[in-house]
Amino acid sequence: MLTGTVEDRILTPALRALITELEHRHGRRRLELLADRAVRRAALASGDVAFREETAHVRRTAWQVSPVPEPLLERRVELIGGATRSELINGLNAGAKSYIADLWNFTTADTWSMLRAHRSLERAARLDLAYLDPVLGRIRINPTTPTRLMVVPRPLYALEGALTNDGDPVSAAFFDLALFAQSSARVLAERQGGVWFYLRDVHGHLEARLWAQLFSTLEEHFGLERGTFRATVMIDSVAGALECDEILFELMHHAAGLCFDPQGYAADHIALFNGPDVPVLPDRERIGLNAPFLRALSLLLIGTGHRRGCHAIGAPSFVLPPLDQQKVKASYLEMLADKEREAVDGHDGTIVVHAGTVNPAMMEFNKSMARANQLYYLRNDDITPADLVRRPEGAVTVESLVDSIRTALRTLVQRHEGRGWVIQGGRLHDRTSLRLNLRLLWQWNHSRHGVITGSGLDVHRDLLRYLVQKEATKMFSESDETTRRYAEQAKAQLLELITGDAVPLEPMV
Repeated sequence: MLTGTVEDRILTPALRALITELEHRHGRRRLELLADRAVRRAALASGDVAFREETAHVRRTAWQVSPVPEPLLERRVELIGGATRSELINGLNAGAKSYIADLWNFTTADTWSMLRAHRSLERAARLDLAYLDPVLGRIRINPTTPTRLMVVPRPLYALEGALTNDGDPVSAAFFDLALFAQSSARVLAERQGGVWFYLRDVHGHLEARLWAQLFSTLEEHFGLERGTFRATVMIDSVAGALECDEILFELMHHAAGLCFDPQGYAADHIALFNGPDVPVLPDRERIGLNAPFLRALSLLLIGTGHRRGCHAIGAPSFVLPPLDQQKVKASYLEMLADKEREAVDGHDGTIVVHAGTVNPAMMEFNKSMARANQLYYLRNDDITPADLVRRPEGAVTVESLVDSIRTALRTLVQRHEGRGWVIQGGRLHDRTSLRLNLRLLWQWNHSRHGVITGSGLDVHRDLLRYLVQKEATKMFSESDETTRRYAEQAKAQLLELITGDAVPLEPMV
């Protein structure tokens, strides 16, 4: 039986019964797939990087997913962020085609934050949400906003302790889907023509099949038409990249498109391909969208998505707009160039993380995309598995080493304070950014190729300890007592993660 560990009005008997049903129907399969994932990753890490032979017929035959619903045909620029009241209101008022409320990358995973996020999502779906700004007063969602609401549920491996099943925490993905569907599915289906999701951490077609089964179960439960739930799959792993066709095939009636997370993909590359003699990735700043493996993935997604009749959405940009328009940073100009290239390449839209970059990104797509989308544009690039894992070349600099440490420290501290994202170095950083920075530091420390290019200095444990202490002192020595305590915890966490033997996972906060 399912038992409650948190008393809250939203954990109703009906919700408990629904999550119980999902666990009984799909819970065992979820665990089997996570075990299969580990086997697949071990094969990839050993060098067996190839398209699956057993699914070759799916890649070689002609088929298309169910047509994209008319209300979802134009996506152009979508804004991604968290699910607090202010984030939802500002996101839905920002002028983007969609606002993506991310319950994983932009939200802390504690139960209180999740329940609060779901309460806010329920009201946002009804366009009935407001907050009190200390300067501007009461701010609410524009009741005539055309911006769609999309949601990113937590991945299959995450757990939710608010409810238990036979003494174990339930699947966070099941929890998010059930709660969001119960509170908002019918409202959104009527108001915006469907219930739209992004999915993270889908490592292959069998996992996509499980998501499709979950969607079908919930559509049936709530009396919704098949295909009311539609998902854009964020390709953030090598395993997922090698099965793009197969993932869409399994989501056939629930597919909306493909997208990718460059930071997540680079972090996964490090997790798979590492060792004392393995070359390292360069500075984070040099892992741009022109990096060989990211460029190949971008073109693959356009070709695959359009061939199968669904959208290809460009990569999220985490660069913030300039505070002074007279002093535009090179990173901002690079972001605009990325958006222009995405539109020219054939993407149907892109993602930004700040309301101030919605219109600039929209302008880049307006220049090159005259129609609502570019589904008619079919690419036939010959992308091989080797292309998808070809690492970028470049320098490792002291500046990037320090930036990665500062980003990791600030993110760890502020996640302890309940913030799902942080701003550091002119960029917004989410959970995946933390993971990438941790793994870059870990990789530089564990490979003989982890050398500061300009000086030949090895990146080693003592150097990291010195820099972590130095930067933490600079950043938090004048903070309040609580923040300094969190900083001490963050220092210990960071050093344990980047000097330990295992590839680091970001803390589950």
